[in-house]
Amino acid sequence: MVGNMMTINQPATGNRQQEDGERQHIAIRCIAIVAFLFTPLACAMDALQDPTRPPAVLSMPQGSAEILAPSGPQLQSVRISAHQRSAIISGQRVKVGDRFGDTRVVMISENEVVLKGSSGIQTLKLFPDVGKRIIMRRQHPEH
Repeated sequence: MVGNMMTINQPATGNRQQEDGERQHIAIRCIAIVAFLFTPLACAMDALQDPTRPPAVLSMPQGSAEILAPSGPQLQSVRISAHQRSAIISGQRVKVGDRFGDTRVVMISENEVVLKGSSGIQTLKLFPDVGKRIIMRRQHPEH
């Protein structure tokens, strides 16, 4: 009787090969699905920039950095305390009323400094490539 049970529980060779083929087919489908799902994520990660990465100018060959170097004064940081506002412009610390080159600092805010000189008013932005947008959200009616 034990011998009969062993033969009943053992699948036929054809069934075993069929089951192995089905498992391989399922495994291949799972791998394809995972690859399909993670491909957009990998592409999006390439588009993101590391904010702690040094400027590209530092890794460029000698002489080519001058082409990309920004012209004019650059606002590098702003410091606002209860008693004083100051900023670093092209490596020089300035306060409201100080002279910077042939201009005078007339205003320091959280993200910009305004300079006034003989050629007019110049606004230096801490993040020049970032634009502020107002997004209006629709109100959902209460149920």
